[in-house]
Amino acid sequence: MAESAPNSHKITKQIFGETYTIVGEASSGYISEVADYVESRLLELGKVLPNASKTKLAVLCALNLADELFQMRDLNSKTSINPELEERTKKIISLLEEGIIGDHF
Repeated sequence: MAESAPNSHKITKQIFGETYTIVGEASSGYISEVADYVESRLLELGKVLPNASKTKLAVLCALNLADELFQMRDLNSKTSINPELEERTKKIISLLEEGIIGDHF
């Protein structure tokens, strides 16, 4: 999602003590909701592993989110394919890659 895309939205969010500028085609509210969800998952992991580095927590969080995605995908493939869910999932992954993972901790 390029910043120059005609329908792009740009927000600034603080996630786990770091400020990120996130650009995406989804609505600002949706982007904010995704960022809040990621932060809540990071905070949960931080409570369980208080001495872990931010990088380690970020990788563990990514693995947990990927696990959720895979479980949903497997469940969805057993019932029926939902193109809208798949597209939203791709947007979430893109937001994570561009807005969060690309920044250094």
